[in-house]
Amino acid sequence: MCKAKFSQDPQIAEREIIEYNSRIRALGLDKFNGPCYVAAITMYDSKESLAAKKPCGAFILYLEETIAQEFLKAMSQGLDDEDEEMVMDNCGELCNVIAGQFKNNIKEFGYHDLVISAPTKGKNDIPEGVDFEYNETKLQEVSFFIRKIKAVVIAITLAPAP
Repeated sequence: MCKAKFSQDPQIAEREIIEYNSRIRALGLDKFNGPCYVAAITMYDSKESLAAKKPCGAFILYLEETIAQEFLKAMSQGLDDEDEEMVMDNCGELCNVIAGQFKNNIKEFGYHDLVISAPTKGKNDIPEGVDFEYNETKLQEVSFFIRKIKAVVIAITLAPAP
């Protein structure tokens, strides 16, 4: 939509979950050398798990600031990139769309229809952290590059299918 093309293959890495108050620490400054937007979705096995706050996974989207503004302007007519709350809301919506597609695609690997939370979002970090399945110790991180700079990072942790 914004005519940006990936300049190299994505980098995939397995990382240790960095915990903060029993939540994943979602600090964008660990991913980029400058400002970014962060949005996260928590995944649950069922509506009952959601009500009981027993997650089975987490999906975190990190967008480098200038790339985020290009992406989000292309997605949303009339986006004012000076309005950080509006940019964060749009970043949360993008996270929701990508996490929803992920949720739909993992059904072929034995997962039933997961329930996802509303997005949590922030500039540079999500101060309160992100809920996750506490027995999980690792997450998968995929980094995408545009114009030879790391522009988008997606981190995912998910417990085995029940």
